[in-house]
Amino acid sequence: MRAQGSRRPAILAKLSAISIKQEIRNLKWQFDPFSLIQLLSVLTFFSLFLIIPVLSVTYKAFFFEGTFTTRWFYFILSDEFYLPIRIVLTDKFPFIAVKGISGQFFRIIGRDILYIQGVDMGVILNSLMVASMTTIFTTIIGVSLAFIFARYRFFGSNILKIILLVPLLSTPFIGAIGIKRMIGHHGVLNTIFYDILHILPYRIVIDGLAAVVVVQTLLFYPIVFLNAYTAMINIDPSLEEQAESLGSSGFNLFRTITLPLATPGIEAGALLVFILSLEDLGTPIVFSGTNAAKLMTYQIFVKMFTPAGYIREDAVTLALILLIISALIFIVIRKYVSLKRYAMLSKGGIWRPRIKKLSWKVTIFVYLYVIIILFFATLPHVGVTLLAFAGKWSVGILPDYFSIKNFQNVFTDPETLKSITNSLTYSLIATVIIVVLGVSAAYLVSRKKVAGIELLDTLVTIPIALPGIVIATGLLLTYLNTPLTPVISAAPLLIASYSIRKSPFTIRAVFAGLEQTDVELEEVAISIGASKARVFFTITAPLVLINIIAGSMLSFIYSMSEVSTGIVIGAANPPTAPMTWKMYDLLASGLGGGTFNAAAMGFILMTLQFIMIVGSNLLLRRRATALISV
Repeated sequence: MRAQGSRRPAILAKLSAISIKQEIRNLKWQFDPFSLIQLLSVLTFFSLFLIIPVLSVTYKAFFFEGTFTTRWFYFILSDEFYLPIRIVLTDKFPFIAVKGISGQFFRIIGRDILYIQGVDMGVILNSLMVASMTTIFTTIIGVSLAFIFARYRFFGSNILKIILLVPLLSTPFIGAIGIKRMIGHHGVLNTIFYDILHILPYRIVIDGLAAVVVVQTLLFYPIVFLNAYTAMINIDPSLEEQAESLGSSGFNLFRTITLPLATPGIEAGALLVFILSLEDLGTPIVFSGTNAAKLMTYQIFVKMFTPAGYIREDAVTLALILLIISALIFIVIRKYVSLKRYAMLSKGGIWRPRIKKLSWKVTIFVYLYVIIILFFATLPHVGVTLLAFAGKWSVGILPDYFSIKNFQNVFTDPETLKSITNSLTYSLIATVIIVVLGVSAAYLVSRKKVAGIELLDTLVTIPIALPGIVIATGLLLTYLNTPLTPVISAAPLLIASYSIRKSPFTIRAVFAGLEQTDVELEEVAISIGASKARVFFTITAPLVLINIIAGSMLSFIYSMSEVSTGIVIGAANPPTAPMTWKMYDLLASGLGGGTFNAAAMGFILMTLQFIMIVGSNLLLRRRATALISV
C-alpha cells in the first residue's frame, strides 16, 4: 500500500506531462504558420488601435504628471455640474429630500405653447436617465410588435414587418436633423394637429433631453423588435401547448410562459439600445443650446481640448466613466445572448412557430397601432427628405417650394465635395482592412478549438459596445504627438477607427457563415495534402463569400455614417475631415443654407444606407440580423 501511495504522485506527474505535450501538439496543429500570421495580424491591429488607446484613457484619468491620483474622479463626482443630486435629512416625513434637480419637465409658455424639455439632474444622471427612458420606450414598442408578428398572421403582415425596420436606415445624427423640424414650434406636427385639425389644446414643442429620448426611441426600437421577434419564434411550441392543456391562455400564457422564455433575447436588445443611447453624440449636437448639451458624450466632445491644445483630464475621466458603464452592459449582453438558446433546446429539432390568423376586426386595431408607430417612426426620414429638397421652408406642412439647389451646393462646393470624397476613400480602405482582419478573426474563432479563443471573440466584438467618443479620445491621446497625428492628416486615425468600430458587422456575418459550413470539406482537403492556407483561400473563403460581401457592405456604409470619431478626429484637420464632420460644421455655422445642405448630405447617406442594408439582407437572407449580433 505504501509503495502504491508513493507511486501516485509520479503517475500524476507523468499524466500531467503527457497532457501538456498533447496541448502543445494541438496548438502546433491548430496554429500553423498561416493561422499564426492571421492571429498576430488581428492582435497587433486591435492592440495598436483599441487596447492601447483604451489604456491611454485609463492612464490619463488616473495619473497626473506621473503620479497616481483620483482627483479627477473626485472632481467629477463632487461637481454639481456633473452630479448635483444630493440627499439631505429633513424634520418632516419621510425625513429625507432629494436636492439638485433643476428645471421643469414641461411648462406653459404664453397661451398656446406646451414646452417639453425634461428636468436637469446633471451630466451623468442625465445620460443614464435618457438611456433608461429610451430603453423602456423601445422595449415596450419592440416587444409588443414582436409578439404581434411572431404569433399572428394577417393581410400584409410580412410587408408591415419589413416597413417597421425603416428606422434602421438612419443614424440618430441624421434623424435628429429631420425630426427637429417636425416637432418644433411651427413644425409639421403642430401645423397638422393644432392649426388644421385643432386636436391639440397647445402647440407642443419637444426640445432638450426629451427630444433626445424621442429621436433615439424612434430610431432604436427595431433593435428590440428584432431580438424579441427572433426569441419568440424560436420558442418550442410544445411548451406553450402544455401550458394551455393545463388551463393557461391569453395574457396569463404570455406572462407565465412566452415572456419568460423570450426574456433573454428581449434583454439583450434592450441593453444594446441602452449602450447605443449612451454613446450617441449626434442627437445632442443637433439639440445643443438646451439641456441636451448636458450629456456625457457632448461634454467630452466640447471639453476635449484646452485653449492651448492639450487634452483635458476631466474630459478623459468622463470618457472612462462612460467606457466603464458601456463595458459592464456589454458583459451582461454577452451573458444573455448565450442564454437565448435555452428556449429552443427541449426538442433538438426544427419546429413551426405557433401562428394564428387574426379576425378582420382585430386586424383593424393592429393596423391602427402599427400605422401610428410608423407615422412617428418615419418622421425623421420624412423630415430629412423634405429639408434636403426644400428651397425654402418657413411654416406649414411642406416647404414653400422644392428645389435640387441643396444637392447642387453639396456637389459644387469644394470643401463639401472633398469631405464626401474623404469619407468614400476612408470607408473603402477601412472596409478592405476589415475584410482581411475580420475574416481572419471569424475563421480563428470558428475553427480553432483551443483554450482562450473566446477572448479573441470578445476582443473583436467589443468595439460595437465601446462609445465612439471614447475610442476617439484614446486615439488622440495615443497618437497626437506621433507621425499619425490628425493635426497633419485625419486620414490614418479615421481609417483605423472605422476599421475597429465597424469590424463586428463583417466578423459576425462571416462567423455565421462559417458556423453553417461543414468543416469536413476543409478536413478532406487537408487529408489529401493541401496546406491550411490553400484550403482557406480555395475552399473556406469561397464558401462564405456571400457573408463576406454582405458584412463588408454593412461595415462600409456604417463607416460612411460614423459620427463620433468622424467629428472628433476630423476637427483636428478640417480639409481631411469626413462628411459627418462637414454636416456638423454646416449645422454649427448655419451659413450657406446650413441645415438644408446638411440634410441633403444626410439624404445621400440614407440612400446609400438603404441600398447597402437591403443588398446585405438579400445576400444573407436574414433581415438585419448582422445589425444586432453581439
